[in-house]
Amino acid sequence: MDYQAICEVLDGKIRGHAVAIRRFEAEPPVGFDGLKVDPCQILRHAMDDGRRVYFDREHQDCLHGAFITGVHPGNEQIRSGRLLTDYIPAYNLDAAHTFNSGEYILPQGTVKGFCATPLSNLPDDFEPEWVVLVCTPATAALAGAARAVKDGTRPDTAAGNSFCSDLFVTPIYTDNVVVTTGDMGGRMNNKLKESEMFVIIPVRWLEGLLDIFGKDPDVKGIYEATRPEDSVYWQRQQDKAARAATALTGKEAAERLGLTISMPWEQEALDAIARAPRFVRAMAVGNVEDYAEEKGHATITLAVVEAQAESVGMGKFLRKTTGKTAFWRRWLGK
Repeated sequence: MDYQAICEVLDGKIRGHAVAIRRFEAEPPVGFDGLKVDPCQILRHAMDDGRRVYFDREHQDCLHGAFITGVHPGNEQIRSGRLLTDYIPAYNLDAAHTFNSGEYILPQGTVKGFCATPLSNLPDDFEPEWVVLVCTPATAALAGAARAVKDGTRPDTAAGNSFCSDLFVTPIYTDNVVVTTGDMGGRMNNKLKESEMFVIIPVRWLEGLLDIFGKDPDVKGIYEATRPEDSVYWQRQQDKAARAATALTGKEAAERLGLTISMPWEQEALDAIARAPRFVRAMAVGNVEDYAEEKGHATITLAVVEAQAESVGMGKFLRKTTGKTAFWRRWLGK
């Protein structure tokens, strides 16, 4: 497995490091620091701080997470599920008991603990079992297909149960990709922003990321292939082609960027499109022009580009853009 190549295709698409995780059944690996924190929090220390860390029975600060991962017997309130019903009125006792049993927990003594390290900095003798990404939903929509592009199996999703189950238990039972928002504790302990979520990928499916992020899709091609013959899209394309034949702005853009533009564009707006990856520029132009036509804008300005981004839920990423391609990479999961 070429872990370095995987790290390279993930660069700029995820928060911090991709994190490699594995269990240990005897002593923790040499060179890893035991942390007395909530078990799920070892993810953040590897992801954001680049540390090699672990938790076990002695190094943990959450009995519920330690119980779920099989390293501590917990107490009656935790084992019975009353922990949830006592403090979270939404749960009934049957649901709470289910979440603290079966495939949501590891039997006591199954493992001694779990360790985490950046995928880009693996010890020579360390073989990951699964890898965790923290990313935007746009990136998760792509990374979550790491197995699907190989054998057609969709990822598992999760909500309601403990994030420790998603992070440490589910990969052992299912060996499948998990796309999850995490629970409140998991999100707080790992300091997730509202725009972030988790993707958990067993190592055997990691190479799917090379196929997903390492090859440029034909965005416009797949869109056009799904339009019926009577779609208004085709008439719009004909109208744009007719306008582009006489539009000076269209000719200039075609020469400079290889684009067909059928409306007047201000330079700032063109520059914004130019920062997009080449394979998506034509689609981006079409989306912005459709929006401008719908809203009655005769000329496309940077404000129109920003408004169109806002209309599809990407405005806050565009407003925060400081790097050359940051917005477009977030938009595409690139």
